Amino acid sequence: MNNVAANLRELMARRGVSENRLATETGVPQPTIHRALNGTAKDPRDGTLRPLAAFFGVTVEQIRTKLPTPDRPNGGALERVPAYQIRAFDGPDDLDGDREVLVAEVDVVVSGGPGAAVPEFVETSYRMAYQLNWFKQVGAKPDNVRVMKVTGDSMERTLFHGDRIAVNLADNQITDGRVYVFMTGGVYPDVKVKRLYRTSDGRVRVVSDNLDKTQYPDEYLDAHDLEHVQVLGRVIDRSGRGGL
Repeated sequence: MNNVAANLRELMARRGVSENRLATETGVPQPTIHRALNGTAKDPRDGTLRPLAAFFGVTVEQIRTKLPTPDRPNGGALERVPAYQIRAFDGPDDLDGDREVLVAEVDVVVSGGPGAAVPEFVETSYRMAYQLNWFKQVGAKPDNVRVMKVTGDSMERTLFHGDRIAVNLADNQITDGRVYVFMTGGVYPDVKVKRLYRTSDGRVRVVSDNLDKTQYPDEYLDAHDLEHVQVLGRVIDRSGRGGL
């Protein structure tokens, strides 16, 4: 078994996810994941491994070589706690303060006009409880993360209408292929969630994951457009019914 196959199996065991669940959460086809796991695909492309690495909170290089050692509190045996476990918050009594933290859901309100658009994060009554260890794995601080609700179907396959996403507001530098929440400027500013890529000529390609490119074609933002765009943060988690 090669490194990629062994490391993917280890990551799936740690998280307690199946091939089908991993395919659903990352958008990587299940047959592709199966070939990587059984060693048929001995050297999967970075484009295949990147969403898997993002899901598990590691790097592509770590999947290809050696995984980081999981945290072991007090030097004891590894405790099997799914770091991806998310649950709705009903009240403070069921929160384990030593292992969990609440993340507030916000509505993003944007003020328009002739000047720069200014976002305002207005908290709703909804909260999500996340494992503290999960924040370490994805390299985010709880204070920098907010939950937002997805509207529309332009990102289907990855994000569905009504899904909730966790957004790291401290990560607003574009990395190719990652999903970001960003705000347009102008008189009628808007908040969008899309997959972003930088092009060789300095533009940013804005991609909807929906396969209907007639309805959701790729967009390109040039230098002038980017002066009026503010990246609010990177999407680091999703929860919801998906396409069910």
